[in-house]
Amino acid sequence: MPEFSSPSEIAREALRRLAAQRLAPTPDHYRRTYHQIAGSAEEDPFPGPALRAIAKSLPRSTPEALKLAQQFEDAANSGSWPKMRRAILALATAERVNNAQLTARLLHPAISSLLADMPELAAEARALAQALLVTQSDELDPLALRLDTLIRKLEWAGEDQHAVRQGLLAVLRLILQNISELVLDDRWLHGQLSVLSEAFTDPLDIRVLDEVQRRLLAVIDKQSHLKRQLSDAQERLKSMLAGFVDRLASFGNVTGNYAKALESGAARIAAAADIAELSEVIGDILSETRNAQSAAVRSTEEIATLRAEVDKANQHILRLQRELDQASELVRHDPLTGALNRKGLDEALEREIALAQRRGTVLCIGLLDVDNFKHLNDTYGHNTGDEALKHLSAVVRESLRPQDSVCRYGGEEFLILLPDTDLDEAVAVLTRLQRELTRRIFMTDDKHLLITFSAGVTVLDPQEPVHLAIERADRAMYAAKRAGKNRVFAAG
Repeated sequence: MPEFSSPSEIAREALRRLAAQRLAPTPDHYRRTYHQIAGSAEEDPFPGPALRAIAKSLPRSTPEALKLAQQFEDAANSGSWPKMRRAILALATAERVNNAQLTARLLHPAISSLLADMPELAAEARALAQALLVTQSDELDPLALRLDTLIRKLEWAGEDQHAVRQGLLAVLRLILQNISELVLDDRWLHGQLSVLSEAFTDPLDIRVLDEVQRRLLAVIDKQSHLKRQLSDAQERLKSMLAGFVDRLASFGNVTGNYAKALESGAARIAAAADIAELSEVIGDILSETRNAQSAAVRSTEEIATLRAEVDKANQHILRLQRELDQASELVRHDPLTGALNRKGLDEALEREIALAQRRGTVLCIGLLDVDNFKHLNDTYGHNTGDEALKHLSAVVRESLRPQDSVCRYGGEEFLILLPDTDLDEAVAVLTRLQRELTRRIFMTDDKHLLITFSAGVTVLDPQEPVHLAIERADRAMYAAKRAGKNRVFAAG
């Protein structure tokens, strides 16, 4: 046990012993004597072990980083604070330079390329990037003010751009709404308008816009062809109707002439003086009668022929109109999988909810998500991922009843509508789908890949907002994934 217990007593005793031993009261002498009196271990004034541990964790991936790490390690091993100070300053300087270079790369070409509509800001970003690359570490502070100013300008510009974008979207939505209201029979335009409205619902994405453009171009091309055919058929119908009117007019002329001939014959009969003159009049009347009869027969035949052609043209027009409507309906389906898209889902939900209300039946929905889809994409590529989604959609659509509906709800998520199906039956349906998908192995590049999904099922109350039921199914689906995947869970 030490002879002295309080720190003040130990301190006085340490000074007394230093004086007795004629040692100068330096920090090292005092610290060593203090610990001897206190009976405690003397702490290392230089934290060598901790600094050496830090040195081992420093990056060494580049020659410059290796040099700095070795400098720090040498300083830690030497136990010299001046060396350690120089090593730390070197690391800090390198960090500032590295940060400046990263900031320069962010400014140009990354940010400057986004400022095509704002040339002044783009020029400032390029100039600041160049200055950051060539300025020494101890001269970077003035550039920080320029960077801060540029950041504020970018924030303001971003807010302005967002406002402009939202304004343009609002104008486009108004245009679409106005077109729908102006066109009395907008079935031909309904598909295009719905897909455009759907594209503007979510945040704009270049891939979404490209897909919308591709789909609309294909549909418009088909519709243009059908419209030309429809226009030609209508022109032919007009021509037939004009011919019909001409034949009626011609027949009217014939009957008019016949009536005049009869009037003339009656007058001649009244004025006839002998049988010979009467015979001539009767002969003329019979001749006019035969001519009128022949004209009537010809007109009847021609009118019958025209009527048949008109009926045929009408049928052709109706067929073209149906094809035109069907072409517009194509935009309600996902082009990759053939399943309904969000617009098609909205219409199916509206229809099935109304039926469930009228009939008093149960409507269930199932939300399924492909298991390990990201791993499939990363391992085999996005084309294989797309083919896997097409395979899944085909299996689901072929396995469901005609009255059931399947919609591509997200990237690898599908929503299934099961009308007139209670919760237990819906779980059984999704479970059978899992077994069928397991049985029908997906092949790619001569490789057999097992595609599975996890699903959540719930009852959709016709009186509740649809999104609440979808959220319940979503929670059940994620519970199925957490439980080991390839499972179907029912939501309460």
